Amino acid sequence: MALFTRQREIELTPIEGHEDLALVDEDDAEELLDSLAMETFEYVDAEELPADLAHALEIGLFGVTRLQDATSATIVAGRAVARIGYMARVAEWERVPAARKPGGPMFTGLRGAVESSVGEELGESGADASFYDALSEVTAFFVTREPLDVPYDAEQGLKPMWTIPGMGGDFRALLRDWTLEMALPREGDALIGPAGPIEDASLEDLQRVWKYGFLLRSFEEFFREG
Repeated sequence: MALFTRQREIELTPIEGHEDLALVDEDDAEELLDSLAMETFEYVDAEELPADLAHALEIGLFGVTRLQDATSATIVAGRAVARIGYMARVAEWERVPAARKPGGPMFTGLRGAVESSVGEELGESGADASFYDALSEVTAFFVTREPLDVPYDAEQGLKPMWTIPGMGGDFRALLRDWTLEMALPREGDALIGPAGPIEDASLEDLQRVWKYGFLLRSFEEFFREG
């Protein structure tokens, strides 16, 4: 059993005429960002993951970048970053009531696309198919098919970082960059991971790995009962 500091739930202010958007008071935004970042790391430190989920997070580095191989320091960093992204969604789910509410038509379309794609991956993989292997393939596809940060008003695509209920794409990008800054300090131009300097992956590579972890958890929610 893990102990966490009890925090108030975060309420969002709806925007008239835009049911899928909401505002966070500007005075609260920085405090909110810091609070969710700290809670993310509390979950990273406390939560034990099943082996198949841990494996799915570990392979995200190669699923969303062009890397064919990497140093051990980069592999360790990629695994850590994917876990941070995953737990960022856990923290958001727990703190933001809107994150637990059904979305609109775009959300329904995204959920349907993910569910059908995972089903296809499982069917193609045969009797030995793993749910998390299938989910990781689908998640990597969604991460790599669009730019890192997609604007809300982009005309094409399902825009999962905006479509998943909760804080929205702009805030999530801020949370991503803040948690990466906390986890991967710089020495000169080099990022320093848990196992040493990261020499063969860029910051954008790791930002995509964070997004992969966040979406892996978000898509996992589609398959949870209730």
